[in-house]
Amino acid sequence: MKKITTIILLIFLTYSTAFAKPMNNEDPYEEFNRSMFDFNMEFNNYIGQPVGKAYKNYIPSPIQKGTSNFLINLRMPINMINNFFQGEIERGLGDFMRFSINTVFGLGGIIDIATPAGLPYEKEDLGQTLYKWGVWDDASFVVLPIVGAYTTRELLGSSVDGLYDPTYRYIIQTDLKGEIAVFLIDKFNNYIKVLDLAEQMRYMPDPYIFYRETYLQYRTNLIYNGHPPLPEIDDFDFN
Repeated sequence: MKKITTIILLIFLTYSTAFAKPMNNEDPYEEFNRSMFDFNMEFNNYIGQPVGKAYKNYIPSPIQKGTSNFLINLRMPINMINNFFQGEIERGLGDFMRFSINTVFGLGGIIDIATPAGLPYEKEDLGQTLYKWGVWDDASFVVLPIVGAYTTRELLGSSVDGLYDPTYRYIIQTDLKGEIAVFLIDKFNNYIKVLDLAEQMRYMPDPYIFYRETYLQYRTNLIYNGHPPLPEIDDFDFN
């Protein structure tokens, strides 16, 4: 029964992503991606999971939550800028309010006061902005060693975001080494959140395909703020 469920889920993800206009469904880097995916799975087996499980089991949950909140708070200035770039003035002002409230009253963002106050975190980056500007219509899936999945548009956007992100230059005033350290900590924090999913992927008929389609669907949902367009009836092939 479990295997049947995973197959149905895989078909659903593949089918739904096939109509995800912002993404290239051809996977032109599949050979490279699969080799990186296999490498990352081995890294996960021997290093990632043991370290991740130790972190989850032995680090007090308030510290884990506070670290996650702090890292999210660091992203808010770049989030705000990208919302403004996209013409989302109200959302950008909401980001400013969220950052201000959590920084001042939440001990630098360790305590998330803004979400219960009606200012939830909604991720925005230059990759999403580029699509909304019409600069890059469809992005391809790519897997990097250790840090994992990206789309090509997201990878370029994240690189540029890092160059002008005011958080590091003007707020915490760190150097390149500090930025890299925060980036790696943030990646580890995100990995902890999907640790159980990484274990479940082993049971998929093709773990790489499941990984790819899940990630492309995730990025599509971000672009459309959680409301991707439904495929038109003409898109279906009933033959």
